[in-house]
Amino acid sequence: MTDSTPHHAAAVLGAILSDARRRRFMLREEPAVLLGVSPDTVAAIEDGTHRIGPAAIATLTALYRFEPAWALQRLLAFRTADNTAVRDDEPGHAARLAACARQAARVRWLSTLLLPPPVQTPHYAQAVAEHSALLPGAPQLPPADTVYILDSHVIDRGSGTPAVMAEQLNHLLRMVDRGTEIRIVPPDHPFPQPPGHLVEMALPTGHVLARPGPDWVDYHRPGTWSARIDDAFHTTDPPSSRALLEQAARQHTWAALPVHGPQ
Repeated sequence: MTDSTPHHAAAVLGAILSDARRRRFMLREEPAVLLGVSPDTVAAIEDGTHRIGPAAIATLTALYRFEPAWALQRLLAFRTADNTAVRDDEPGHAARLAACARQAARVRWLSTLLLPPPVQTPHYAQAVAEHSALLPGAPQLPPADTVYILDSHVIDRGSGTPAVMAEQLNHLLRMVDRGTEIRIVPPDHPFPQPPGHLVEMALPTGHVLARPGPDWVDYHRPGTWSARIDDAFHTTDPPSSRALLEQAARQHTWAALPVHGPQ
């Protein structure tokens, strides 16, 4: 790594390596021996505060058996003129975003057009066909330290598939009952920008913001977009968010009844 490498690239790389080690149930001593460094140095690599080169990346990826080294080497070598954006467009970018989220102390996911993939039901994921670019849609609980902030358009859409939306929103309500924090931005609030997904992750060296795209994930330093997440979050509260979810679920359920369907 060189000094010109954006610090958020190092933070992302460290989080990915930390997740890979933990998923192999390894202590830091094992990679430390292979690299010829101390466990504290491995901790610093995982925190994104210690420089690491291509050879060390190759050693660690081989040890963890989780993905080709060149994908991480490309991520680490990325350069931008102002060090504000790092693009990961290599195969496996969605899995790397998931790894970063798992290592974050806190995640705030703002979605303005479609539901975040981690909370999608399989039918919703199939209907929107977005999961191939992000994370597989699945009815599983995300980490308890994740808050999902949804624009009201996200839960109101789907007039062509009301049964799918009713199933999806009832799934969200069950998640709320089990402790998942889901906030709904009220309809009278200005549409949060930019459209799509913003994922803010609190990593050891600071906050990193990810913008998943059709075939990539861009990583940014926090800034204006983090302020927009703040703004959207502060317009919400749990009781009104649940009420909006319940209202949307009732509307989609009613629309799915045969008497209200296409004649």
